[in-house]
Amino acid sequence: MIKELLVFIRLSKKDKRLGSAQGKRHYDLPLNKNIGTGFLIVLIALMTFLVVIAIITSFALESMTNHWSSGLENKVTIEIPAEKNNGSLRTNDEIKALQNKSEEKLKTLHYIKTTKSLSDLDIQDLLSPWLGKNVSLNNIPLPGLISIDLHTNTPEIIQNLKKEMSNINADIKIDTHEAWLGDLLKLAGALQFAAITIALIITITTVTAIAGSIRTRMAVHSEEVELLHLIGAHDSYITRQLQRHAVIIAFKGSLCGLLAALVTLMLIKLLSGEITEVLLPEFQLNAFHALILIAIPALACLIAAMAARFTVLRTLAIMP
Repeated sequence: MIKELLVFIRLSKKDKRLGSAQGKRHYDLPLNKNIGTGFLIVLIALMTFLVVIAIITSFALESMTNHWSSGLENKVTIEIPAEKNNGSLRTNDEIKALQNKSEEKLKTLHYIKTTKSLSDLDIQDLLSPWLGKNVSLNNIPLPGLISIDLHTNTPEIIQNLKKEMSNINADIKIDTHEAWLGDLLKLAGALQFAAITIALIITITTVTAIAGSIRTRMAVHSEEVELLHLIGAHDSYITRQLQRHAVIIAFKGSLCGLLAALVTLMLIKLLSGEITEVLLPEFQLNAFHALILIAIPALACLIAAMAARFTVLRTLAIMP
């Protein structure tokens, strides 16, 4: 009893409120004076930064897969190769003749919605991201390409289309985009799953860090906690003290991390310039995405409050 009384006198001789600090919230535990609070704020900011980057990456991948899937839905490309099966090259006139003949036949098929023959300039625009815009393709044999938009895409229609084109020339190829698009969608799905997994791992790590910090504070202030018990404070009262402290730290750290991530993404967009617009579909945050990002600090506070409450109650349960 004498020991607890001495502790009480030592803690309260400067101020009747234990742990009070001018300009800050009052606590009955000296939480404002803890060394390491700044480090925990920085740690939560870094964790939030990584979570925001992972979430926005997941949003971007989802947007790209939707763009690719919808952009190629019911679309087929017919190619008249520049090289024959025997290895010899076709002249530009031969390619144009086959291309015109194929297009005339396509217009008679009921399942064809629209057709468009790609010119040499169109093909050069498609190749410019890899070869550059100033490269001349006049001396390079280019295949003939016809873009087709089908009313519906079924295996029977594709099989009939192959038969019609083979009657014109056996070298003509039909690309339904299924092979490479399927692999691309699988890759995007795997990357999206990895981004979500990383976000979950970071969240678990943050919870562990907050719980460890609360346990450390409970150990450092064990005498003060025992004193509060002695003077009649309930476990819920002590829990609220530490919960409030954890929520404030989580809010500060998560808000800083969110702002840092948004600034970083803006800088990446500015520095990448036209490169990403040529190679990848443009991604814009919509209202739903913005709502998710705004909710991250609130979610961080909720996680911190739950982690602090569980840790404090469990620690108090085993204290004498």
